[in-house]
Amino acid sequence: MVRARTRARAPAGCTGCGTLSEWVHSRYERRPADHPMGGREVRIDLSVRRLYCENPACPKQTCAEQVPGLTIRYQRRTPLLQQMVEAAGILLAGRGGARMLRVIGVALSRCSPS
Repeated sequence: MVRARTRARAPAGCTGCGTLSEWVHSRYERRPADHPMGGREVRIDLSVRRLYCENPACPKQTCAEQVPGLTIRYQRRTPLLQQMVEAAGILLAGRGGARMLRVIGVALSRCSPS
C-alpha cells in the first residue's frame, strides 16, 4: 500500500479553464489502480484537493487537482496500467487479454472498458 497526499500550498490548474488556484474547497481520497510490483497488487491511497476556480467566467465552480503521471480526470487506473490494459486488449482481445493480465497480477474481466 502506498499512502500519498498532495502539497497543501502548491497552486493547481483548473481543469475547465487552466487558471491556477490555491483556494481549497475540500480534500478527498482517490484510489487509482496501478500495475503490480513483484507479482503483488499495488494499492494507492491518494489524498487530493478539490479547489474553487478563481475565474468567474469559468463554467466549473470547483475542480479536483491532478497529479501528473499518476492521475487523469475520470480514470481509475494510472497511465502505466492503462497502457498495459490497452496493449493486452489490442494484441490478445477479450478473454486472452484478461487471462494474460491475470497472470501478471492485474484483475480485469474480458468486458472491462479499455
